[in-house]
Amino acid sequence: MPETLSTRLSRSVSADFFRPLARPSAPVYVDCADRLIEEAGEAGRLSQRETTEIIREVIARHPLSLLAEDEGAALRDARQRAGQFFNRLIAAGWLEDQTLGLHERWAVVTPGLRPLMRMLRDLAEDRVAELKTFADTLRGLCQTLEERGVLDPQVNPPDQLRSTITDLSQRLERAIEQLHAVEKIVTSFEQRQRQTATAADTLNLLYEEFGQGQHMVCYDALRRGGLLTRIENARSAISERHDDPLMRERLATGLREHYGYDDTESYDHAVMMLTRLERDLGGLKRRAEAIDLRMAAFNRLSQQRYRYQTELRGRRPELVKAYCDAINAASAGGRFSEFAGQKADFAPRCVETRFFFGSESLYKPRRTKMPVDLTFGQSSASKQSEDEVLAAWRERQRLALTPQRAARLVAKLLPSKKGEMSTEEITLETADDLLDLLAVVAYEHAPALAGKRVRWSVDGVRRRNGLEPHIIEHDEIAGHRVERFTIKREA
Repeated sequence: MPETLSTRLSRSVSADFFRPLARPSAPVYVDCADRLIEEAGEAGRLSQRETTEIIREVIARHPLSLLAEDEGAALRDARQRAGQFFNRLIAAGWLEDQTLGLHERWAVVTPGLRPLMRMLRDLAEDRVAELKTFADTLRGLCQTLEERGVLDPQVNPPDQLRSTITDLSQRLERAIEQLHAVEKIVTSFEQRQRQTATAADTLNLLYEEFGQGQHMVCYDALRRGGLLTRIENARSAISERHDDPLMRERLATGLREHYGYDDTESYDHAVMMLTRLERDLGGLKRRAEAIDLRMAAFNRLSQQRYRYQTELRGRRPELVKAYCDAINAASAGGRFSEFAGQKADFAPRCVETRFFFGSESLYKPRRTKMPVDLTFGQSSASKQSEDEVLAAWRERQRLALTPQRAARLVAKLLPSKKGEMSTEEITLETADDLLDLLAVVAYEHAPALAGKRVRWSVDGVRRRNGLEPHIIEHDEIAGHRVERFTIKREA
């Protein structure tokens, strides 16, 4: 049975290693470790005098932190307090005291402190630009998998295969961590948006802070440049190697030679590495889409929050709150028993309170409009006869664009089905013929005189080159210039 994580962790660090993070003075410990690692650099060590100076500066920046007795809370001298805190860092295993001579003492940063601080920095990451680095990481991973023979067990030695699979797994794990960090960023923006006080704060958070990286959404980054297709191809390549017995055997040999596993353990680790790599590649798309949904939900939340603050809340709740705050400020430190027997004071507490006097402050009824007479009246002095009404109706029918007149023109121009004709070939003279042509453009089918349905379609150059009007040709029809188009009768 493989060892648990806690068992392996107990062999690497002491039991007091994580205790500073659970103390009330945890911010002081974290800032001290961050400063010491930064100042130590690649050498990884500082003199004891420099270390205590840095600790003293960090403690001075946290005047409200509660230090315990063993951290120098009872000491007034800042140097003594920094020395006591230095001892706590050594006891926790974050620093190591190294003595090279009688007067030469060094503080060495322990190996376990750097991964711990790296994890804390990842937790505190709040840059939306992580989306771009996520895409760059995946692009480099796909480029490695697309190299010819990079995972060929017949060409590469076992140790080379182990190194390649380990490197791919680490880079993919880094990309997944960046995705989770981006999701944490969106969640933090949602929490801040729910606590905005004014509509201006809501818009500033949406467009100024959150909008800086909104154009780099995850799904677009995956699709840009065919990255999504490349990831699917990489997953297919890993799946083929996962089912290859020679690949498993060669990878197990590399793990056995590098880590000293036995045959069974090395083979199980090889299968597990290939399975995890294939599974993580397949889950990238779903995770990126989930983050895009969170970003869309944040946009909807911002819109709802802005609408609530501008349309639903109004000024009345703010006036009541200001009145209550004024009463609390005027009566701070008092008791209700002290107001017994005192005369009530109704002095205005809010600046925006206004008093209106006279008739202008009275209720004014709404002015209603008189009802409108909607009855039809005579449009002219003389009454029209039946012949005049029928003539006017026929004139309106002649000018109406109906499907029937369009079908008559199509049947006249294209007697056979599947025929087509351009306006360059059409010859029309009267205005009625021009109206028939406009009806053809307006409709696509109509019943013919014989009862059968006539269908046609109209296609012109403007549909394909609408932004280039200078290349569209025109034809002269019935004294009017018409853009060239083609009429095609359907079967």
